[in-house]
Amino acid sequence: MGILDKKTRFIDLVVTQEGKRQIAAGKLRAEYASLSDCNAFYEQGEEDSVSQRLYFEVMERPENAIVLEKDDSGRIFNFNFSPTGSLVGNNIFLKDTEITASLHLKAVTGDDYRIGENSVLDSSLRHFVKNYFIGTDDIHQQNDFKIKNKDITFTIKNGQPFTGSPFSEIINVNDAEPFFLDSKLAHLPNFQYLPPVNPDGSAYGNYTDIRSTSRQSWEDIKKLTGHDGNLLDNNPDGANDDNLLNNLAGDPGYLSQKLLKQGKIPNPPGPTPKQFETILFSKTSTNNNFLLQIYEDAFGPQMSKLDVIDAGVFLDNNDVNKRYEKHVFYVGKVLYDDLNIPTFINIFTLVMD
Repeated sequence: MGILDKKTRFIDLVVTQEGKRQIAAGKLRAEYASLSDCNAFYEQGEEDSVSQRLYFEVMERPENAIVLEKDDSGRIFNFNFSPTGSLVGNNIFLKDTEITASLHLKAVTGDDYRIGENSVLDSSLRHFVKNYFIGTDDIHQQNDFKIKNKDITFTIKNGQPFTGSPFSEIINVNDAEPFFLDSKLAHLPNFQYLPPVNPDGSAYGNYTDIRSTSRQSWEDIKKLTGHDGNLLDNNPDGANDDNLLNNLAGDPGYLSQKLLKQGKIPNPPGPTPKQFETILFSKTSTNNNFLLQIYEDAFGPQMSKLDVIDAGVFLDNNDVNKRYEKHVFYVGKVLYDDLNIPTFINIFTLVMD
């Protein structure tokens, strides 16, 4: 580590270990940039004294890792979330308290796993805060972020969310649509139809686009999520908390009768309505920028991170709350069939209203 020349202005950059891994895999894409003053200090009334200081070369810090990355098989890359804790291959390792002479890590289960899991999740927020990103205060003082907390529980039984029996919903992964045939991915540049052409741009031959290009419309999304798109409560105080935003399985006696009277669900023996939940942002910034990571409560003491597909923005000109743009995300996981071809299995859908 050397001392930088205080008389020369330049930007000193370093590629982190995560950046090196993405470069080696050919996946590094620089899309956003942020500035931090975490290594600077200031004095009251200071003007030019900062230019007289000597600075060391930039170095990699643990706080550089904010978002946990994973490979295509779903395994999270090694992540050290504390001096005595690591995440390796979706398993959490903590300090072995039975060995005091040196540091030994062991895979944890039970209550120790829950402690380690919370530490992993907290590390993303902790690292984000310790970067001390430079930002601009909103002139309307709308930089606060607050979620109206609520416990979300979905009930799964033979008749819900299935129609009569879950066995009719079972599909073999070999019968599922692979990436290049999945309509949820057809709008992405990576899965465009690119038939070969001659140097002059003319067609090389006759080819058929076998993709499923029927991208889901907003009407399809509403059927998929189980509500009509206009029932999102815009009351941050939750005065109408007894409406359709409640879990449809939470109080079937009351809600079923109410929904039947409103014509929201068909009379029995029609299909059981799909469950959905709404999370209210009682305080948010002007740009509504936030970072979201979704994990699955996997079998056994392992962490599993889900995949998210950006389906894009859909317009709903009939929204009664005048929130016409609906940003849709598909959340699920990638599975491989017998030919080792990946396919995306959609578990649930997020709509940012």
